[in-house]
Amino acid sequence: MTDASQFSRTLLLAVDAWRYGTRDDRQQHELQGALAEALRDAAVRSGLDPDRWQRQEAGDGLFAVIADEGAEPKVAGPFVRALHEWLGRHNHDRQPQARLRLRVAVHHGVTVPADLGFAGAAPVHVCRLRDAHAVRAALEVFPEANLVFAVSEPIFDGSVRHRHTSLGAEDFTRVEVAEPAKDFYATAWVHVPGIAAERVGACLETLAVGLRFAGATAPPPGFVEQVVRPAFEAAGVTAPDSEDLTFRVPAALAGTALAGRWIEAVRTAAAAKFPQARVAVGIALAPDPAAARAEAAELAGAEPAARLLAATGRGRLVVVVSERVHEVVVTRGGRLVFPESYRRPEGETGCWIRVPGHSVPPEPAPAPEPAPQASAVTHGDNSMAVGQGTFTAPLYFGGEDRRPR
Repeated sequence: MTDASQFSRTLLLAVDAWRYGTRDDRQQHELQGALAEALRDAAVRSGLDPDRWQRQEAGDGLFAVIADEGAEPKVAGPFVRALHEWLGRHNHDRQPQARLRLRVAVHHGVTVPADLGFAGAAPVHVCRLRDAHAVRAALEVFPEANLVFAVSEPIFDGSVRHRHTSLGAEDFTRVEVAEPAKDFYATAWVHVPGIAAERVGACLETLAVGLRFAGATAPPPGFVEQVVRPAFEAAGVTAPDSEDLTFRVPAALAGTALAGRWIEAVRTAAAAKFPQARVAVGIALAPDPAAARAEAAELAGAEPAARLLAATGRGRLVVVVSERVHEVVVTRGGRLVFPESYRRPEGETGCWIRVPGHSVPPEPAPAPEPAPQASAVTHGDNSMAVGQGTFTAPLYFGGEDRRPR
């Protein structure tokens, strides 16, 4: 039995190889040998002693406790660079599916030796960062990358931000890691060697979608179940759960799908099943989930969307995207994404608007005259008034920070 009273606060390293399980026995054997050689070479070249590491190996990767007190600046700098260079040489003449590509994460915390490896919150934390959706997505978004490196918030704030490492704060992109099923919420900072941080940031930001319905006090019964959720499935994007209707995905993986296939699926289903529904869709993109959510709601409730919906007495779908979404997603085009169909509303900045089914958005209805203040009697349907009051409370898809307070 191990001694549970042993205590150490050390640097923790977690490594995993890309698509290990898809390889046959011989390929896995060769990959393990290459991985061991790569880690040893990078460690030695960066001034670390891998023979002193306490390891918990798993075939396609490893977890290591690095007791060297000076290891942190070595890992977040020379080690990562040496590992990236080794992988570049190793992968140079290999077919894409045979390359050795790695996810690497580091964290600083308490670990306790246990009978089957190591126990403690810190080992769990670093492995969650290594396996985070955004870290995995980076290898998919950037097929040319051989390595994705993630550091925990304590390491970023304590070492990187204060320039104790040769990798600077400007080399990293902040991502939020959320696994509600495992009650895990954390901030990580991601670096992809060879890829500009601006490109990484554009691809790993939070995408948020907000819906508002005109002329109604609530969404039409069944609209979410019959239109919204099937549209996510049609677009190949994981649908939000039934509890809070939120989701968070890397923009590079879902932005084109949402602006293209998802919008078209919503439009088609709404026209068939809810022909009178008038819906404004806001799509926003931001590093911070709360900011993305707030902007999506603001876009969906903006005056240009309200005026376009007021121009018709029956069903219509209006899409309003932020400047960032237009730059990162729309202008690049894609399946059912039509850059030429968007225009900047007159007198507005920071957003672009589209009416699916129109090559260019139609002219909006003129702004209504203010109602006389002295009149206490109204006639007709006043739910068409321009502004926030024309819409129901929004449905949000994405960007909510749900970590415990």
